[in-house]
Amino acid sequence: MKKLLTWGAVGLLTTAILDPIIYSMLDMPIPWTRDLLMAAGGVGGFYLLIKYRHDL
Repeated sequence: MKKLLTWGAVGLLTTAILDPIIYSMLDMPIPWTRDLLMAAGGVGGFYLLIKYRHDL
């Protein structure tokens, strides 16, 4: 469970950071809602990892 949360949080945050860069290079509109949701999911994953660090 710990590894899944770590991979999910890192993957979501990395995608939320790189997605606007890729879209701006392609001259396409940036989907900010999707990027903000991915960033929130990544932060939420890290929050759960920190909150339950002794139980995982």
